Amino acid sequence: MICRKKMLAIVLTSAFLFMAVSPLLGEAVAVPGGLKNGPYIDKLVFRVMTGEDQQVLSLLNDEIDIIDQQLDPVFLPQFEGVDYIDVENVQRNGYGYLTINCAKYPFNITAFRRAIAFAMDKERISDDIWEGLASPLDSCVPAVNPFSIEGQLPYTYYEADTVTANALLNAAGFLDDDEDGVREAPDGSDFDVTIECSQDSNIALQCGQVMAECLVGIGIDAEAIPTDFYEYLNRLYFHGDYDIVFLGSGFNNFDVDWLAYEFWSEYADEPYWNFPNFRNSSYDSWRDQLLHATSYDEVYEAAIEMQRIWVYECPMVICYENLLLSAYRVDDFEGFVNSPIDGVPGFWTNYKVHKIDGTQGGTYRWCNSEDIDTFNFMATSSAYSQNILNMLYDSLVTIGPDGHDVPWLAESWVIETHADNPAVPDGHTRITFNIIENATWSDGTPLTALDVAYTLNFYQAAPGNQYGSDLDDLTAAYAPTTYTAVVEFATESYWHLHVVGYKPIIPAHVFTNIGADNWQTWNPDPTEDYVTSGPFNVSEYVQGEFVELTRNPNWFYAPQWPTTSTSTTTTTTTTTDFTLALVAGAVGAAVVILVGAYVVMKRR
Repeated sequence: MICRKKMLAIVLTSAFLFMAVSPLLGEAVAVPGGLKNGPYIDKLVFRVMTGEDQQVLSLLNDEIDIIDQQLDPVFLPQFEGVDYIDVENVQRNGYGYLTINCAKYPFNITAFRRAIAFAMDKERISDDIWEGLASPLDSCVPAVNPFSIEGQLPYTYYEADTVTANALLNAAGFLDDDEDGVREAPDGSDFDVTIECSQDSNIALQCGQVMAECLVGIGIDAEAIPTDFYEYLNRLYFHGDYDIVFLGSGFNNFDVDWLAYEFWSEYADEPYWNFPNFRNSSYDSWRDQLLHATSYDEVYEAAIEMQRIWVYECPMVICYENLLLSAYRVDDFEGFVNSPIDGVPGFWTNYKVHKIDGTQGGTYRWCNSEDIDTFNFMATSSAYSQNILNMLYDSLVTIGPDGHDVPWLAESWVIETHADNPAVPDGHTRITFNIIENATWSDGTPLTALDVAYTLNFYQAAPGNQYGSDLDDLTAAYAPTTYTAVVEFATESYWHLHVVGYKPIIPAHVFTNIGADNWQTWNPDPTEDYVTSGPFNVSEYVQGEFVELTRNPNWFYAPQWPTTSTSTTTTTTTTTDFTLALVAGAVGAAVVILVGAYVVMKRR
């Protein structure tokens, strides 16, 4: 089984303030057309380039236009004074943390975990290890997320507070009875703390060393040791033995439904979940409201209260929330979008980037740190493969560059419960989507509501398919008309719109011949009989070298570019409306929070 968190979803409409720690959208830039219009380039090329040194050199040498992943700050000096390269930052929707084994004595004592948190010097990590490119964080929900409780509590664990840490330990019976300079557990037994950190990550090793030094400072025998990352990760997957382990988490959305699963008491022994083996009945008591509330305020309340309990109980110590750096060339293209999820290298930059002179066309060149592992989007867990596949398929709803929910294949929808419509069974949620009428598949077949209904039924029936894992409550998906899709769930929840809204839609006329049971063995040739719908099509692929995508000539949101028609008497020029501007630090808007999988991953 691949380590993949169960994909759940949320639709939470609210007014919120984007955090001002770092810009979300970069500099204000004029972008052709409306938000949905694009793309403007002719080709996207993803070159396989594994080494960071090679990536930086290739960017400087005009061999690529953008680096696909966060830039290591160590390379920043190489870009100083280079006016054709920009380095943009965005606050990471994720963090580095130390997870504590709450099932093991004496780590199962809340006072002991809180003492560890108070003793930890997070300011030192942000200022010295990250050299100011990070900030302390206490909540398991990143501060960049509008659902985070960060800053709302009357206390923090930011600075090393040895006075409070020692008081907690003394009150809980962690005393140095034998006067050897090291505290014993409340039952009088000797104990030590092993902090395991990835041997391949300097950040992890340094964070572990800071914690070890802080614990020694309050009389706890502690040591940080380098360990094979995948060895200890496998232990965490299956709830094996450990004391404290360093990990990183990244989120590709702002939804917080995972709070109902990640630290749920019933998942304390469930493989791949609840690494700290945390159990708390008060925390669990908010779970149903988080998942099944029918108002934004109720969902927000549950998320905040669960975090309030979590931060107090300290099943993990969050070390930092760092900035992500994106490096890219600015001498030939403009229109880059620095989104709060991807930074600059992402869907919206590919979709909106255009030639500086305002003309359509050109080839935009990425480096891709790994080759695509499969063109079967259902069978991959690789972020590098998704860099490419995200440009080939569409969903009913997509995530806008600033976090707004953007109608995509669905031009509108209505969400109803029994209270709204007596025809909806009590306790159910029904969503009716109106599908746009000019979308087509790459083979020319119209994309309709029949494809939408078929897709959801296919995912639900496909054993082990990652896109079907959150469809247990789906009771119906059908198309009463060619461009109307109806979806019904057996529960009431805000989360249901994104459960279906963000899934890639597949062509029914192709997958009918493949069958739900054979989804995993589907291995399409990307340049032959590969039926997709996105803004680009695959035009060339050389394994281990590159993937080339070409603009879809029949794309349903294609922009209207300047055209000139000439006769003997008149000349008429039609120009694109260059009206859309994306503004840095956008403040407050009605937003529909994002959806996606929460994936634990190795981070720098």
